Amino acid sequence: MLNYHKKTKVISLSICAAVVLSACATSGDGSEDIDDSYISSQQGPELQLPPGTTEIEVRDGYRVPEGTVITRREAEGKAMSLEPPQLLLITGDGVWVDTERTEPTVWVRSDAQQLMTYIDRFMDSQKLSYNQSGQNTIRTDWITDSDGTDLAERLGSYYVEGQRHKFELAIVDQKSNEVALQANHLASQQYREGQWIDISTSQRVAKQFLNYFIGYYDSERTREARKRILQQAKVDFELGYDDQGALALVTEREFLAVWEQMTRVLTALNLSITDRDRSEKVYYFNVKEPDSGFWSIFFDDDEAAKVALEPGDYQVRLSELYAGGVSLTFYDAEGEKLDDSTITRIYPEFVAEFKRGKE
Repeated sequence: MLNYHKKTKVISLSICAAVVLSACATSGDGSEDIDDSYISSQQGPELQLPPGTTEIEVRDGYRVPEGTVITRREAEGKAMSLEPPQLLLITGDGVWVDTERTEPTVWVRSDAQQLMTYIDRFMDSQKLSYNQSGQNTIRTDWITDSDGTDLAERLGSYYVEGQRHKFELAIVDQKSNEVALQANHLASQQYREGQWIDISTSQRVAKQFLNYFIGYYDSERTREARKRILQQAKVDFELGYDDQGALALVTEREFLAVWEQMTRVLTALNLSITDRDRSEKVYYFNVKEPDSGFWSIFFDDDEAAKVALEPGDYQVRLSELYAGGVSLTFYDAEGEKLDDSTITRIYPEFVAEFKRGKE
């Protein structure tokens, strides 16, 4: 039989309550004010059971229901990584993530041979030792965090020194104009007590390595595109209409070819660039007030705008046309489109400067 020991429980509860209250008390300066009045506390009233209740009876201990399975295991929290998740950072055009494959994979708008050339160049740029396993697979030698490169230092777990890794980049699928590139973390070790110890590989580290290649691939493609633009710097414009029907300067050239020339053209026309926003595809420029000082009657103003625009702030927006090519549409400081007569008036100077190209 299990009986309540009422008096003992009342005393225990009183002591616990007093300890809690004394622990929470603080003095005016923020320090603890220990209250020892619990030592002389008096016994409170006895615990009263509800009417009709006398004793609690438990027979044969507490029974576990039939069929219950009890397992001993560590808390899941101890096995969870405290590191943030690693995403594939897709940049540029023609690269997208394949979310259906188990290992980190991206689709690249390219052919297998061309992409393998970029992978070779990436390995060489990072001074990585590697070997080619099959026609479309490259495997690295050990990449150690003491190799002295940004890539080597940032791979693996954060704030853990003495790591090294092996990776594989493989083309695992192909379409008519796209290939699927997959990264695998083949091996990982950590230097402990004078020797290299095997540790678990992870998709997170594989994504880190693949991100480095994607960044290299995008930057190389952009650099090559700019080089081609400089080789063909001249851009032919003519009067036409943008996709909203406003009079504009239009060309069949691609956006990057025009954007890369805008700084040179505006500067050559003595239009002061005040800002530019690549994401909005807009350049902001200013037409200065003409110099009306005394010395202006003796000297030409070399800084005067070479287009017939009133002094003030303007903007020119680049838009990629639905039919292909690019349009240049001009606006005033309030964002209102310039009238047709103004566009017709400034058109010859812009066309001539774009045709001149980079000398």
